[in-house]
Amino acid sequence: MEYLTHLTDPRTATTSVHGLTYTYPVQYYDFHVYYYAHQAPSKKEAFDLLDKLLTDFAHEGNSGSVIVKRLPDDKVIGPHSTQFWEVDVLRPEVFVKLLSWFQLHHGNLSVLIHPQTGEDTADHTSRALWLGRQLPVFTHIFSDDGKIPEFGVKRGQKISPDQFDSHVSQPQGK
Repeated sequence: MEYLTHLTDPRTATTSVHGLTYTYPVQYYDFHVYYYAHQAPSKKEAFDLLDKLLTDFAHEGNSGSVIVKRLPDDKVIGPHSTQFWEVDVLRPEVFVKLLSWFQLHHGNLSVLIHPQTGEDTADHTSRALWLGRQLPVFTHIFSDDGKIPEFGVKRGQKISPDQFDSHVSQPQGK
């Protein structure tokens, strides 16, 4: 997995400038943009959209307010049924901006939008939003262990939602 943006200053990148929060236990959101690597038009549309996102959200990307990840084209991973690239967002005001941007620009691509609460099955199914056509999600791989991935930390630990606020308030490496 290649990180195209990075969490540089957690306090700035993750703190709402308007004091907004998600309803507990939602800690942040993932956007999965699906494409078919073996179909040139799908792959081109996906990476054109990725380039547009990196341009339109350059400030948020540079600050780490959006974490953009690209996965290898030759693998289908996790519960996902095809290739994807991903955007993670913690700040609610950035989430709203990103959601409306995807509504206007996803084109023919399917986008799964789900919260991170520690309940992976529900987060990827009954709590998920879809733009475009809904694709299969293979939930049998989930452990539903009550933990979520650390925000913006490559190969980070899974932590409980209760630990999350202290995690994001610490500078990288602390």
